[in-house]
Amino acid sequence: MQFKVAHESRIGRRANNQDRLAWGQSEQAVYLVVADGMGGHRLGEVAAQLVVDKFAHAFALEARPRLDDPTRFLRRMMHLIHEAINDHASMRAIPVSDAPRTTCVACIIQDGRATWAHVGDSRLYMIRNQRLLVRTLDHSRVQALMDAGEITAEEALVHPQRNLVTTCLGGDIAPRVDVSISREMLPGDTLALCSDGIWAHLTDILPVALSRPLERALPLIMDQAEQLNGAHGDNLSLLTLRWESAPKSANRAAMEVSTRPFDPSQTVIQNLQPESAKELDLSDAEIMSAIESIRTNLKRNRPPETTK
Repeated sequence: MQFKVAHESRIGRRANNQDRLAWGQSEQAVYLVVADGMGGHRLGEVAAQLVVDKFAHAFALEARPRLDDPTRFLRRMMHLIHEAINDHASMRAIPVSDAPRTTCVACIIQDGRATWAHVGDSRLYMIRNQRLLVRTLDHSRVQALMDAGEITAEEALVHPQRNLVTTCLGGDIAPRVDVSISREMLPGDTLALCSDGIWAHLTDILPVALSRPLERALPLIMDQAEQLNGAHGDNLSLLTLRWESAPKSANRAAMEVSTRPFDPSQTVIQNLQPESAKELDLSDAEIMSAIESIRTNLKRNRPPETTK
């Protein structure tokens, strides 16, 4: 596998960043995930942290070096994370109705094909030759209104309910999980996973903007999204992958800095800052303890390293 990954997350104009993103690889598979903790619920950032930690742990355990069934893995993970969030709330004596909540989009690439799943309004874009090939459809109030023909896409951008999602991970309602068909990745194809802070104003320009080298494109996209989001702008997270052709030689493979040796515990996770204690009526120590307990349990249950 030859590919390049670039990612960035910013706090925007909010007091804290509830977005989380992560990616990792085995010898034969790659996963990418973005979670957007919902600010209207307590510990939204913990729900998002559970998403990336659970994905990292399950992928390390099962992709040895490939997943049996990416579609089944994605669907199962979404439901397991939903239950894990509610279990975490229960352990902290938080009613399920007030449990932490998050949206999520995740993708698996295996055998040169991409499969993705999403819950809520975190999105995936697949871009080919500067054109949008496909993107996820939001689980949101405005998407439902557009589907019913009651509002236009332009009206959706300024609709007063544009931030309302109709399903999420966590809470007392089982999530709706949409899983894509498997799609072939061609050399030059780009996948972009993002929170709504990115796509809210940039949907139309992302295919062209991401045609540039990713390390140059991302800062420009983040700057523009942050500016357009205004004085009360949301958190912004963007995780991109560009698929490349198979290496022609072992020497070329060794030069590819984006493709790393297999490590079952390997992952890149961004954003660990807790939500502000003032908004949650929790101390910094309590919030960090909640996140650290998740981390500790994952380390304790990490699968043993294999030897040749």
